[in-house]
Amino acid sequence: MLTAAIVTAAVLGVAKVVRDWLILRQVRAAMEGCSARDRVRLGLRLAGALGGRRAEGAAPPTGPEG
Repeated sequence: MLTAAIVTAAVLGVAKVVRDWLILRQVRAAMEGCSARDRVRLGLRLAGALGGRRAEGAAPPTGPEG
């Protein structure tokens, strides 16, 4: 049972790393031919997709931290 839990956690961790790498690769390609303003927008959306900052169009934060 413990082995299955460890394997599951490892697979999920690898899947997240691969997903993040694919997102970064697509964003890097998109940023090559765009303006500075578009780069900022793409950066904010990337941060939201990776779980960093709130994505554009998302609900405003309700807690005291935001």
